[in-house]
Amino acid sequence: MEQVMHPVGVVDEAAESSVPGVSWAAVVAGAVAACALTLVLLSLGAGLGFSVVSPWSNSGVSATTFEIGTGLYFIVMAMISSAVGGYLAGRLRTKWVDVHTMKSIFATRRMAFSPGHLPRSSAWPC
Repeated sequence: MEQVMHPVGVVDEAAESSVPGVSWAAVVAGAVAACALTLVLLSLGAGLGFSVVSPWSNSGVSATTFEIGTGLYFIVMAMISSAVGGYLAGRLRTKWVDVHTMKSIFATRRMAFSPGHLPRSSAWPC
């Protein structure tokens, strides 16, 4: 039986994965999930909005309160749907070979909660 000895710090090239780091199917699935959740949250927000306004004067919320509430709801809606879509894309990606488990968990969370993929209309300064 033959033993191969490698110097310390040299990485064996055969251990490198041939699978690409980006799984486009996972990215598309995350985008579709984010769009679907956006539509669900948008319809929920429309229902809430129609329930707080009133066609009669001096009843319901004021226009300023409605505008501020709508803007805050849109920002939170974009953040939630982007986080869920990014998390799903991170969980569906291919498993990285020879990567420590904590690095893999960090990469998944970074993909889910990074502000770089949020819509430009949100409050994140990108």
